[in-house]
Amino acid sequence: MANQFFKKEQSKIKMVILTKGKNENKVWYSPTNQNKRRSELIIQSMLKRFARSKLFTQTNVVQFYENNVLIQQMKIV
Repeated sequence: MANQFFKKEQSKIKMVILTKGKNENKVWYSPTNQNKRRSELIIQSMLKRFARSKLFTQTNVVQFYENNVLIQQMKIV
């Protein structure tokens, strides 16, 4: 059921993960059950999950989009 939990077309927030070197960039989508929450709260919860992933150490920049508009960007050091 994970495919229904994260739906590209229905998720409120898209997180673009720009990786270091030749690693492949990734895109994560917010859980659809969080769509009614404020964007800032969704981003916080996505960042918590992301910080626990092995992808975190391979990342340069994380960008957050809402309605295809960049709303936040952060550099990972």
